Amino acid sequence: MSADRVVQLRWEHRHVADDGGRAALSYPGISVVRRAEGEIVDRTWIPVGEEPTFADDEALITALHAAWRWTRPAA
Repeated sequence: MSADRVVQLRWEHRHVADDGGRAALSYPGISVVRRAEGEIVDRTWIPVGEEPTFADDEALITALHAAWRWTRPAA
């Protein structure tokens, strides 16, 4: 992993409200954050339900794989 490229995982909730602000929903998920030289360059959020599915697991594995490959120095 390159010192100037870092991947962070964060447990986060996304909050969504309707236009009138009367109803709001909150969704738990994992953010895969890519930083280059301390600055955020990409953020991918993967929703995770109360009972994660195989598809949830595969989406997270795919995002992690892509992010960790990104940390490798260019050839």
